[in-house]
Amino acid sequence: MSDQNEYIVTVKKSTNWRDVHNDLINDTSSNDAVDSNIIPDRACQCSEERITNKRNTHYNLTDEEANKLKQDNRILAVEKLADIPEPTPIAVQTGDFNKTSTSSGQQDNWGLARHIKETNYYSNSTSHQSGYNYDYVLDGTGVDMVVVDTGIQADHPEWQDANGASRLQQIDWFTESGVSGTQPANFYTDTNGHGTHCIGTMAGKYFGWAKNARIYSITLYANSGNNISWSNTIDCLIGWHNNKPVDPATGFKRPTVVNMSFQYSWYIDTSVNPDGVSLAGGTPYTITGGNYRGTPFTDQDRTNLQQYGVVGTFRPDIGNGYYMFGRKYASIDADVEQLIDNGIHVCTAAGNNYQKIDRPGGLDYNNYITFDVGTTPFYVYYNRGKSPSTFEGGSTLELTNAGTTVGDINGGFDVGALDNTALLDGVEYKDRKVGFSDSGPAVEIYTAGDQIISAQPTTMGSTYYWNNSFKQAKYSGTSMAAPQMCGMMGCLLQAHPDWTPTQVKGYFIDNAKAEMVDTGNNDDFTTSYSIHGGNNKIAYFPLSGQRPYSIG
Repeated sequence: MSDQNEYIVTVKKSTNWRDVHNDLINDTSSNDAVDSNIIPDRACQCSEERITNKRNTHYNLTDEEANKLKQDNRILAVEKLADIPEPTPIAVQTGDFNKTSTSSGQQDNWGLARHIKETNYYSNSTSHQSGYNYDYVLDGTGVDMVVVDTGIQADHPEWQDANGASRLQQIDWFTESGVSGTQPANFYTDTNGHGTHCIGTMAGKYFGWAKNARIYSITLYANSGNNISWSNTIDCLIGWHNNKPVDPATGFKRPTVVNMSFQYSWYIDTSVNPDGVSLAGGTPYTITGGNYRGTPFTDQDRTNLQQYGVVGTFRPDIGNGYYMFGRKYASIDADVEQLIDNGIHVCTAAGNNYQKIDRPGGLDYNNYITFDVGTTPFYVYYNRGKSPSTFEGGSTLELTNAGTTVGDINGGFDVGALDNTALLDGVEYKDRKVGFSDSGPAVEIYTAGDQIISAQPTTMGSTYYWNNSFKQAKYSGTSMAAPQMCGMMGCLLQAHPDWTPTQVKGYFIDNAKAEMVDTGNNDDFTTSYSIHGGNNKIAYFPLSGQRPYSIG
């Protein structure tokens, strides 16, 4: 069958993966218990079994077979692998530091200082850097910190311990996990800078939180072909973590903390056709209406869609305006859930789309735009967080009934970004969400994510303050916020290596401080610093009076 494609079949939590698998890999035409209108009457080839993840399995199916299989009540989603794009780093470089013009005190990660305080009592977070000395109580000893990103510059001095030895563990992930595969020869490089910057915040010697944790890197994307696939990333992480021996110092396995500062985005380009929109790289279609909080709308003017929470912005490589949606995939969400179910602590960046991200059942969860696609409407959902829907838009058209949701996924710790300057609220200064950060109920906590200084590969950035041979740079993004949370988690797990992901996440949410300026506008999609009716929670690290370090 020449028209077959590789599909990821995600089963629901209540389903025995093996039952579905057996139905698909066998000719079921003579089995009356199997609905031949849904399950193909042939032995479907299993292209990737995913032995560490019992929710996602890859099969070669025709498009017609895939659409029928979606009707099986055991199935959460059936997604064509080719439709899932490469992940996108959600950060922008906002400036370089130069040691000849900037003091060492101003080159610190201001998030380190911010999150050991209960409140923002100063007017500018970065102005209180100079003169800080860090005396560490907790430094991530006994914890493994993993960045899934663009790679890492392996020889950067940020990874050194107090004795000058590297804490970076350049392992072969396939060998260590028992997963079949081959790791690229140049796996431990970083041609982008995003991954090096993120792990620097998590566990860097000068810029990071967990300064004595072991450091690991998985190159997933944007590294000149030296990456591994998403499915291999997940399988390797689970296999490696489960293969860890018990640490004799604690009586438990070394905790694993994973940072994922990226998203899978889908663009609606508004520059291709002045009279409509187009799927990125595709044929233009006209907006014919949509749904806003259960109320139909027929507005066709893309400039007016902002009132419905559809945020248009600028994409330099297109050269004109576009709408960007953080695309959700059930298979990816299920993979993250599998990490958590295996005891791995995961932080994800909320996104830099300016949007409100809602929870299932919220006012904005089922908002969608309708496009004219021949005689059948095509829906693109937006403002949707956490659990997936059957379909939420994509570069390959696929039809669904509007408003249908089947989500049952538990996501990671979703982190939004704080501005590096405060705002006077009455008589006191308080934090504010940085304008670009997604917000709303699905964003669970906020950390410093604006103007963050950390390590860079030698091919980019400005001179590293402590060594002229290396580099550093200042980045902004929720990509920079998630590593702050990971770093705090690494310090906490040093003290509580037996805590589960739920316990760690609950600890930080319970101890978070509500000191963010909020306009209080649940339906305001235009105010940059509104949290859009979401959680006004800023990460704080008390640990019963002990902090990762004291300020002298």
